[in-house]
Formats: sequence, structure tokens, C-alpha cells
Amino acid sequence: MGSIVYVRDGTCTVTAFCTLRRQQTGVRMLCAAWTRAAWVTLEEGLRALHGLADVAVTIASGAPRGQTLIATVRAYAKLNLTLEVFGRRPDGYHDLRSLIVGIDWYDDVRGVLTTGPGIEFRCDRAELAGKDNLVYLAAYRLAERFGPAPGVALELGKRLPIGAGLGGGSSDAAAALAVCNHLWALGLSRDELSRVGAEIGSDVALFFSLPCAVMTGRGECVGPAAMSWSGWAVLVSVGTFVSTAEVYKAWRPGDKGGCGLEALETAMTAGTAEELSACLFNDLEPAVFRVSPEVEECCARLEGIGLGKRVRVAGAGSVLYLLEDDQEAARAVADDILDQGIGVATRIARILTNQTLVVREE
Repeated sequence: MGSIVYVRDGTCTVTAFCTLRRQQTGVRMLCAAWTRAAWVTLEEGLRALHGLADVAVTIASGAPRGQTLIATVRAYAKLNLTLEVFGRRPDGYHDLRSLIVGIDWYDDVRGVLTTGPGIEFRCDRAELAGKDNLVYLAAYRLAERFGPAPGVALELGKRLPIGAGLGGGSSDAAAALAVCNHLWALGLSRDELSRVGAEIGSDVALFFSLPCAVMTGRGECVGPAAMSWSGWAVLVSVGTFVSTAEVYKAWRPGDKGGCGLEALETAMTAGTAEELSACLFNDLEPAVFRVSPEVEECCARLEGIGLGKRVRVAGAGSVLYLLEDDQEAARAVADDILDQGIGVATRIARILTNQTLVVREE
């Protein structure tokens, strides 16, 4: 039987669309979901829903009891320190193995509980504000799996460049899952959210295991890792958009560089930026260069000015990076690159050492 249930807090009405069954168990399951969201108590929900029709439940004026109204999560970027590509799978994806760290450069995903049903989405970059954005899709998938859920308005503050290989879109999706899980009081663990994330995009799950992780499969198999080294990354933006899909299409089996698990393990135990730099590799680099000759040209220019560190492509994107042990050295290198007119922008970012996707209440 179809029904619309209205839950009033004295100043607003929240509408949840749901399908009810006459069985007591069906009603209890629905109300249990509401109890997690703290909009009504189990007893109030049962009394209201026993009518099996359109009903209204009135609770005290003001905010829903025990409910956080606003939450924000920082969606941090990532760097692939090692990226090994094994080959194309029958499903069209590629099997990978990668050592990944988070860096202190991020977008903001903010969520606000609303008075009406559904998911609203805004972004400070109009071209990213559609319902095909992974932030919206992540919230929709979570509501679909664990709803009914109160309405929410999500806002993306976009700082990370697009098509840069820094995982910005996937990190935004993971942050949206964390925000909605908190606002809707679903109580899902990071592992549970990670599994939902894997349904949205290949590397969304990764961001629940940072600051350091090893990723395998098509990107959905992730485990936390530990690095001996911590320091700074110097990031150089080429200023072009590089399509991840096009890079994987351009990848060839001969692009495999011969580095593998040994280099990954050595990277985890390296004590200095120089030691770690010697372990860095990216099997997607030749494909990136085919798709975007501008990235290859910029990389060659960086290697030609005697920086003393290996320059690598970030993932399958248009950002290049190198590593330094301290902030002062990183700043000096970034300024030198800028002075020589290489790339369109430089930035330094600290390698993260703390857990990411932490929810901040407002």
C-alpha cells in the first residue's frame, strides 16, 4: 500500500514517500529507519502508521530531537605514489595496484537538513551543479539504499582542478556519503560507506582509507597502509583537462614500466623525499602523454631545470608533482618553477598523516 507520511516539528513539514505493508514487521522496519534519523520515536511512528493512510505526527517545536542540522566534510585530494597497471579486464576496467596518500588540498561538501523532501544540490561552479555530479549521485544512492531519509541540501565548494588526476570528484562523493550518513544518523561504519562508494565510482572507496592506502582491483579493493616518510608535495598544473577514460583507452601493455610490488614496499619504508622519489612510478604516464602532449612537454621542462627530484604525473591527469622533506624546500622549488614560467600554477601541499572524511558540525 502506498502512503505519504508527514512529520511536523511545529515550524516545517518533512515528507517521506514510502511503501507500507500491513504486517507489523514492515511497519517496525520503516520506523526503525526513522528512529535512526531522529525525526520521530519508534512509538510515535508506530501509532501514526497503524492507520496505514496519510497521517501527521506532531513533535515539539524547533529542530528535530537530537538531530544535527548542518555538517561539513573536507574532500581531500590524493596522490598515487606508485601506480601499476596489469591489463584490461573483461568488464572493460583495468586491474591496478597503487600506493596512495592524501594531501592537504581539498574541496568542501556541506549538508543542511531541509524542510522538504528530496536532495538539493548546488556548486559554486555552475558547470558542475547538475544531477550527474558525484555528490548528488552519492547522496541519492545512500537514500535509495537506507531511506526513507529527510530532505537535504548539499553544497560543493570546488577548489581542486578537474581532470588533474587528484581524485577530486571521487573524494567529493565520499565526503557526501559521510555528510549524509551523519545528518541522517544512519550510523554506517567507514567500511559500509566504502562499499556504497565502490558502487558509485572505482576509487570512491579509497578515500575512506586515507591518509595512506593500497588500492587494488579496478580501484574498489582498498586497505589502509602506513608510510615512514611525511613531507610536502610540489604540484604543477599544466592547465589542461585530461580525461581519465581517454587515458585508459590510450594505455598499452608495453607501457608497463617493470616496477611493481618491490617498489611499493620500498616506498612505504623510505625515510626521505630523495629515497621515496627513487621509488615513484606511474604506468599511466605514457598514455597521459599520448592524450595530452602538453603534459609531456611540461614534464620534460621540469626535468630539465635540475630540480634533483623525480617528477611524476598525478594519476591519469594533468598535474605533475615532486616531493620535498620540508615546507621551506617545497616553497623554494615552487617559486623557482613559477619564475621560469613552467606550467600555469604551482602549489605546495602537506602529505596527510591523519584520518580524512571527518565530519564537522555547525
